[in-house]
Amino acid sequence: MQSRGFSRLALYGLLLLLLIGTSGAWLWYQQVQQQKQIRFWLGQKLMLDLRHFCTGEVTVEQPCQQVVTKLPALWQQKLQELQIGGVVLFAVNLQESEQIRHLTAALQQTSTDSLPLLIATDQEGGRVARLPESVLPAFPGAMALGATYAKHQQHFASAQGTAQAQTLRQLGININFSPSLDVNSDPANPVIGVRAFGDDPQQVAALGVALARGLQQGGVAATLKHFPGHGDTATDSHTGLPQVDHVRAVAETIDLEPFRQAVQAGSARLVMTAHIQYPALDDSQIQTQHGEWIAPPATLSNTILTGVLREQLEFDGVVITDALNMQAISDAFTPLQAVKHSFAAGADIALMPLEIQSPADFARLEQLLDQLVAAVQSGELDVQALEQSYLRIRDLKLWLAQQPKTEALNSDESKALYQRQQQLDFEIAANALTLLDGDLSAIAKAKAWYLLMPDADKCRRFSLALQTEFPAVPLQCLDLRSDNSLPQLAPGAVVIGAYVAPEQSAVEAGVLADLRQDTALLAPLSVGQQLTKLQQQLAVARSQQAITVVVALRSPYQLPQFAGKVDIRLATYGYPFSLKPDQEAGAVFVALAQLFAGKTTATGALPVHLD
Repeated sequence: MQSRGFSRLALYGLLLLLLIGTSGAWLWYQQVQQQKQIRFWLGQKLMLDLRHFCTGEVTVEQPCQQVVTKLPALWQQKLQELQIGGVVLFAVNLQESEQIRHLTAALQQTSTDSLPLLIATDQEGGRVARLPESVLPAFPGAMALGATYAKHQQHFASAQGTAQAQTLRQLGININFSPSLDVNSDPANPVIGVRAFGDDPQQVAALGVALARGLQQGGVAATLKHFPGHGDTATDSHTGLPQVDHVRAVAETIDLEPFRQAVQAGSARLVMTAHIQYPALDDSQIQTQHGEWIAPPATLSNTILTGVLREQLEFDGVVITDALNMQAISDAFTPLQAVKHSFAAGADIALMPLEIQSPADFARLEQLLDQLVAAVQSGELDVQALEQSYLRIRDLKLWLAQQPKTEALNSDESKALYQRQQQLDFEIAANALTLLDGDLSAIAKAKAWYLLMPDADKCRRFSLALQTEFPAVPLQCLDLRSDNSLPQLAPGAVVIGAYVAPEQSAVEAGVLADLRQDTALLAPLSVGQQLTKLQQQLAVARSQQAITVVVALRSPYQLPQFAGKVDIRLATYGYPFSLKPDQEAGAVFVALAQLFAGKTTATGALPVHLD
């Protein structure tokens, strides 16, 4: 039996040698190997999300609701087979520390090239924080850091980046889609706003560089976004296609300046693109799937990604698109068109080109890869550019592999780290508090508290913070969503009204589909309704000689509407936001309560101009 098997093997080997000896067979062999290489490079250029996955049929009418917190077997198989380069994790994937570590460890086992899988998340802080607050404090956000700049310069931005990196590394997450270098020029911007450090390009650059360096010194790759600048738009690119109408000179001095400085500083390994039209940077036209000709979104613009980012700013790191399933892209382009155009433009990684919610979606993904391979083989996509793009991704992975290994923390060490992060959370919140006008000294002598809050959760949190500082002072909180009005006020009353602007959007949930499915995220009152109710109630309070206070819990841009109508105006730039709020008041409300008690002072400075 052994002799027969050996003879057969020898015969096969001889036939193979004879076949390879012919020029046609050798060419065929080379083509097969090249196709495998191309397919590998393309797989490395995709980053997928795995928020939900069901083994059964999924339809538009019956979307998958099964949250992924443990890597499904089919996902493990397909990540290996298709040699996918990375994944992005959302809040639904991230429940608690041990679960997250198990998930990221399982994901890393799918890497087939001895280099780490890219595992990313959006942990900007403030509005955009995917990790549970029980794992890592969200921190008040970028605009709050901007408010600390006048007194503390880059101190808190650097400290926040360092703190975030410590926990992300411990959890197995190696890329943070942060910081945002958008200069918030439009007060009505629904998607950036307090996610920006402010409206001064120099300050935005300084804080962005500091935060990015804090992340990368901790071994987590930072991402500058949203290139070339999403700050002057009134449209949310999750739901539409915004356009920036700056002239080229303004583009250079405002929107591009923070990116220029951050790239020159070598502060980040990645840049994320913006789904925005910017005619001053690219006035060409691109055809949509509907046959219309439009100005190309920056994500799909070779002039912007290659001409401006690569050649003018000399960025040599990895360019990643924003999520390609956002409506700014998906309404106008098929997934194949979006990926091909973004690769041709100069993007290295296509983020979320397809939603994978069922086995059928993996078949669609394989078809997409087949079509991309064909585009390379036909010359529609340049094979040399593809190889160079892969090499940039490989360099990023090599950098991640070279980072010092993290030692697992024991229970006491984890607790001590979290307590330090909570203290930093409070320090940022307290130092960001900005007093526009008014005298706080009389508030500490309040005889009664009356709160007017946007919803019940904020009522509960702020009440808890105030009762900790003023346990003997009676307190009532009215939810602005109710029809209740202020009662007859007691002498010495302090009435505090607060609002949240802009309304909560897809940036909190991560993607539009999550926002639609989770009605708890929808703002119960519009900004206009909140402001109208507050002005009415605070006018009543003032007529009864109460001390009146208005607090901007997020955007400060509406505070001018209260000028001369209240005694005190304050800005916080953020508030504790969680899909599953715990029983704590949160750093912002604790900082406010301590400010009213006279334990701290409001040293923050407005990082944006108010009309």
